[in-house]
Amino acid sequence: MIRKPEVLERKLHLMLINLVSLIGIREGMQVLDVGCGQGTFTVCLAERVGETGKVAAVDITDEYLKGMNKTLEKYGVKHRVKFVKTDASELSAIFAPQSFDAVVSYRFIEELIQPEKLPKIIAEMAKLVRQNGKVALIELSTKTRNIAEQNLIKLHKEIGEDYFPATKEILEHMKSAGLAKIYIETIQPEIWFSSAVFLKGAGGQDAIWTEFKGRIMKELWPSIKQYGVKYPSINMLLGQKP
Repeated sequence: MIRKPEVLERKLHLMLINLVSLIGIREGMQVLDVGCGQGTFTVCLAERVGETGKVAAVDITDEYLKGMNKTLEKYGVKHRVKFVKTDASELSAIFAPQSFDAVVSYRFIEELIQPEKLPKIIAEMAKLVRQNGKVALIELSTKTRNIAEQNLIKLHKEIGEDYFPATKEILEHMKSAGLAKIYIETIQPEIWFSSAVFLKGAGGQDAIWTEFKGRIMKELWPSIKQYGVKYPSINMLLGQKP
């Protein structure tokens, strides 16, 4: 079990680097990151594409831009990333068709405020990827194996009221968007952290869950204190532009 916030941050970064590698991101690629948020996935994409590649990072708000820039500067890749503020359902109004070698998102769907836009968003992502390029949607699985994993899912699904559509539904939207060779790759991260890290660590209560503090302490804290918090399986849904 991870007991230091800096260790958790390092483990999460290594996990994301692994996900980027599994997608097939390589040196020199042009990549679009949809729903970039604070840029934790963006920085891994930028590391992977190298000096000859570029990453366009899209989000509907720029409220996390300062934090993202700080992260990009920390890893020395800010010059490889361009931020664009736009709605993910209107990507083709900003970018030309087939502009990217890969179009990806990490835990973007769960943050959707308007879930009804999901089919349009996936269709827009498919428009922008080049022939034989990949679209990758990476999301947490709600199938948990222990109480520590249940704690994380309850935090997001029940308290945070995040959106977790059925995997089958996402796959159907990818097929409707014209993607081919669609498949799921499941990753089992071994990231299990203590209640103390949850309170003070990166992504913990004091960092991003302040508005839910009362509910967390009442509904989840006894379980978190006893069992900690663990990442469940991660589903990577991939499709290729024919």
